[in-house]
Amino acid sequence: MSSPKHGIAVLHGSELNIAADGTLDWDDEFLAGFDILVASVHSHFDQSPRAMTRRLITAIEHPYVDIIGHPTTRILGRRPSIEFDADAVFTAAAATGTALEINAFPDRLDLDDELIWRARELGVVFAIDTDAHAVPHLDHMRFGVATAQRGWTEASQVVNAWPLRRLRGFLAKRRRCVSAQRA
Repeated sequence: MSSPKHGIAVLHGSELNIAADGTLDWDDEFLAGFDILVASVHSHFDQSPRAMTRRLITAIEHPYVDIIGHPTTRILGRRPSIEFDADAVFTAAAATGTALEINAFPDRLDLDDELIWRARELGVVFAIDTDAHAVPHLDHMRFGVATAQRGWTEASQVVNAWPLRRLRGFLAKRRRCVSAQRA
């Protein structure tokens, strides 16, 4: 993570795929080089609710995963949400300090306000992002903020609204645990 110069800090991050068994694209040695990692389901949407719950929790428990991206994987009008035990997944995210994404892209709006409400009640923190694939998509942030507000989320529960020092602490906490285990 670079030091802020002129009021901006740049984080080195990536989005990872969560495989059907909950494993990630890359090994821990490679993942250790990133500041922030988002893990997301991109395939095998037809797994049973039990298998999908285990898959998500396995990724949530991975020490290098900071955020679970578009947790229900839905694409409005094209793909329904995956089925999983939301309370179990949210409880695991709260216990590990893994944030859940509120995806602001209009085709996703994932998580929805009801799931945000439930996750928030269980102690989950969130990351709001645009899922931008082009510069104009950055304007979609307002949809994610509005969805978070409908779920009664406050800025104190959104990692990308935190001061840099708090964010750095959040990102470093789990990585310190991995370092201690390797020593």
